[in-house]
Amino acid sequence: MSDCLVAESPAGDTAPQSRTFVARPDPLYHGVLLAISSAILVLAVVLSVRDRSQVLLPWLNIPLPELCLMRRMTGLGCPGCGMTRCFISLAHGDWAAAWSYNPAGLFLFVVVALQIPYRSWQLWRIRSGLPELRTGMLAALFLATFASALLVQWALRLAGVPL
Repeated sequence: MSDCLVAESPAGDTAPQSRTFVARPDPLYHGVLLAISSAILVLAVVLSVRDRSQVLLPWLNIPLPELCLMRRMTGLGCPGCGMTRCFISLAHGDWAAAWSYNPAGLFLFVVVALQIPYRSWQLWRIRSGLPELRTGMLAALFLATFASALLVQWALRLAGVPL
């Protein structure tokens, strides 16, 4: 009976009623994802790449430290290595360089860019009193596709296959 509420009917009977929770739209969730996606794209436009290996702060030409712990400890890149340089190259219109840094990044860049109109639309729907659109299986498909592409390109690089 812990999963049910017991209500008394007008006739005096008690009958279990299951709990149903209706998720309310969460504008904060969509707002945060909109802000993160926007910040990623703005940083990709503002930052630059030098010598194919260093990401530079704008106007100061100061390189950011390498963030990949796996590369620093083992000398081997992780599946996500090159993703930042890929995003920067895409934002600057250099598709060939972006592909060479991390081919899976092209797909992720599109997904991040599409978050801006999608999350804006969701926020508009919430403010208008309309229900959120649920992506369900579509979001899972995008995630599975990205994870697969990330792992496949990493395995090919480890095998020495040029991409």
